[in-house]
Amino acid sequence: MENQSFERQAQLTQWLQSLVEILRIQGGSTWESLVRTVAGKTAGIDLDGIQLRVRATGGEKLQIETEYPVELESVNFRTKAETLRDAIGGQLTLDAAVVEDSIHLSASLEDLLDIHQLVTEILADSAFNPQLRHLWSEFDRLWPRAASGCPCLALEKQKPSYGELIRLIPEDVLAIQIYPPGEDSPE
Repeated sequence: MENQSFERQAQLTQWLQSLVEILRIQGGSTWESLVRTVAGKTAGIDLDGIQLRVRATGGEKLQIETEYPVELESVNFRTKAETLRDAIGGQLTLDAAVVEDSIHLSASLEDLLDIHQLVTEILADSAFNPQLRHLWSEFDRLWPRAASGCPCLALEKQKPSYGELIRLIPEDVLAIQIYPPGEDSPE
């Protein structure tokens, strides 16, 4: 079992490095987003229980280094392969996956917004980049499938529920009206 885990860690490392190289060659805004989002940072990732510590160094000459086997004290990204398959295939939005806790992300708000932008750009690029499509196809073919997959919800049914935080704000605070300078309040 440990040998199988080591093989999966090595495969995951290779795919991450391939992703970086594909984006480097493609260039453009997605590459710039990747560099801005990950350069100089370290993250713990967990995919189906396979854990890696990933470190990105080098700015524009971005290099990805991984460490395994590791026991991570904290995980910044945790999900299952089936969730990634659904997101890559357009059957699940990143927002819905995070809201339903199918994808766990732990980072500062600024980093989370950058990650969201980066993932959106990578998925959009997949529509016209054959190397990305090949990478996704290889992942889909080679990474083990869950024993029993539950059917995905249609995009219309993935709407996250919002408003829980606003319900915690007192009504008198919500009733405050603020007018731009120079405008008189309506009488």
